[in-house]
Amino acid sequence: MYARDHDHLLDLMREHPDATPSTFLADSSYASWLYDHSDLRRLKSAMQGDPDPEAMDRWDLSPGLWREQVAMALLALTRKA
Repeated sequence: MYARDHDHLLDLMREHPDATPSTFLADSSYASWLYDHSDLRRLKSAMQGDPDPEAMDRWDLSPGLWREQVAMALLALTRKA
């Protein structure tokens, strides 16, 4: 089962504490890509700035969905660390 959003991801991670957080990120999602290719520092910085227009275009995301995907990747990486 893949997480629909940040809160759902948090619920899934609580329900399955032994599972790797990335298990709940859809394989073809921006959140999954960030999980595999970014780090906590970059994601925290991204959350404080404006949405990345290039990433939004490439992944077909609105600013709100971009932030949601970054937040999901950040949560998953935080729990991984």
